[in-house]
Amino acid sequence: MVVVRDGFTVVCDPGAPCDPNLVVRFSDLVNFKPAEPTQSMEPDGWSVIGLPANFIAAASVHGRSGLLLDFPAEVRFTPVGYRWNFGDGSTLDSPSGGATWADLGQPEFSDTPTSHEFRKSGVHSVSVVVVYSAEYRFAGRDWRGVQGTLPVAGSPISVVIGDARTVLVDRECSRTPAGPGC
Repeated sequence: MVVVRDGFTVVCDPGAPCDPNLVVRFSDLVNFKPAEPTQSMEPDGWSVIGLPANFIAAASVHGRSGLLLDFPAEVRFTPVGYRWNFGDGSTLDSPSGGATWADLGQPEFSDTPTSHEFRKSGVHSVSVVVVYSAEYRFAGRDWRGVQGTLPVAGSPISVVIGDARTVLVDRECSRTPAGPGC
């Protein structure tokens, strides 16, 4: 294959970095591993039936260097989606990893784009998968897209869900522990 680039004629083997028709798929990125996402929640590790628990996943654009198709290359991973499994049969797909209530300027137990209300008490294992797109480049040239996406799972977190009830008391229970309702 003959390629004219920047006014120069280059003999280029198909599948070589100079091949303008080169298609790279995620299956070609065996030497490149994207970062595992982290996740957290508010409140930390617990919630109450019927109140929103806020889930936050952290993943960012990052690069890796290595061999791609036997040539030195750089690969850049970009998070494009987040998928939560709340361990109670509910899932949520989101374009972002969410944010804390403080960052959103909301009070605790507010509904957020990445919150979930549990309906039963118990311990649930909540997991997140971040979906990455990727780009590659050889020798500092322009970035080119990789076909497809790659889901990467984060470590699950355990969430204890409890039930809360309001109790009316005569006075402060710390002052009168034997009082009605204490």
